[in-house]
Amino acid sequence: MGIQDEISKYLLEGHTPQQIINMGYRKSTVYKVYETLKTYKTQTSKPEWFVTNIMFNKPNKRYLSKESISISFNFENSSQRDMYLHKMGIWIEWLKSNEWYAQDVKDLVKSGQRRFFSFLIPIPEDVSLGEYELRFGIQGQYLPVIGYQDQSLQTQWSEPEIIHIKHPERGIKLFISHSTQDMQLIRGLEQLLDNYGIESIIAEDIRTPGTELREKFREKIRESTIFLVLFTENSINSKWVIEETNYAFQIGKPVIPLKEKSVKIETEIEWIEFSKYEKPETIFSKIMDGINSRLRKIQPPLQIDPIIGIIGVGILAFLAGLFIGSAKKK
Repeated sequence: MGIQDEISKYLLEGHTPQQIINMGYRKSTVYKVYETLKTYKTQTSKPEWFVTNIMFNKPNKRYLSKESISISFNFENSSQRDMYLHKMGIWIEWLKSNEWYAQDVKDLVKSGQRRFFSFLIPIPEDVSLGEYELRFGIQGQYLPVIGYQDQSLQTQWSEPEIIHIKHPERGIKLFISHSTQDMQLIRGLEQLLDNYGIESIIAEDIRTPGTELREKFREKIRESTIFLVLFTENSINSKWVIEETNYAFQIGKPVIPLKEKSVKIETEIEWIEFSKYEKPETIFSKIMDGINSRLRKIQPPLQIDPIIGIIGVGILAFLAGLFIGSAKKK
C-alpha cells in the first residue's frame, strides 16, 4: 500500500487531516489527498468567497529562515450578497492563533467582484525546518445585514496552502530499501531528508500499474544517486531487501548500509550501526554522514543543524562480491 492509499484509508475512516499529520505523515501529502477526495464529494453549499491566482516568488514554495515570502492573489466574492471587506490577511503556522499579517481594506466588494492583494512576509530566523500551513483570512460583513450573526464582523479562513522551510533541492535521489513493517521509521527519515534537499525513493509510493515489481524496483535503483538499505529485525530475511541490495552492488551504485544493533550479519562490509530506540534525528545524522562520505569527491559536504550533529563513521568500504555471496547463503 502506497502513502496516498494509506492517507485515503484514514480519511475515509473519518480521521481529520490534522489527526493524520499527527501520525507522522507530511502535511503537503495529506492535504493533496484530502483535496482530491473532496472533488468526489457533493458540496452541500457553495463557498461564499475564493482566493485564486495564487503566486509565490518561489514556485516550489521552498524557503529558508530569514528569507521573505512574496505572495500575490485575487480575492473573489462568490456570494449572492455584497460584502463589506474590512481586512484581508494571511496566517502562517509559526504565528500565534490570534496573530496574522493583515491589510486594512474597508471597501465594498460586490457579488462576483475581485480584489488583488500582495503580501511580503519575513520568515523568522529561529523557525525550524519543516512544513507549515498558510491560510488566507478575511474579516468582513455581508450586506444587507440579515439576522443577528450578520451584525458583527466575521473572520473566516481558507483551506491551507503548504509552504516548506527547507534547504534547496540538491538533485540527490536516495533509494531506501526497507521492510514495510518499518514504515514509521521510514516516514520520519523521509521528512528529515527532504528538509535538507534530498529526495527519498520509496518504491511502494510510486504507482506503476501493470509493471512487474522486480523491474520497477530495478528501474528506481538505477535512477537513484545513492542506495540506502536498512537491515532490521524485520528486513533481514526479506527477499526484496536482499535482491534490491544485490542489484545495487551489481550495477555499481554507491551503497550505504544501516544495521540495527540486534541484527547479525556474516559479511565484511562496513555498515553504520543504529538502535531502534534512537531518535529519528540521530539515525538521520548517521545517514547524512554516510551520504557526505559518498559525495565528498564530487561536491562539498551538506551541512546539517548543530542540534542534530554529525556522527562520524568514516568512509565506507563496500565489498560487493562478499555481500552477494553471504546473502545467497541465507
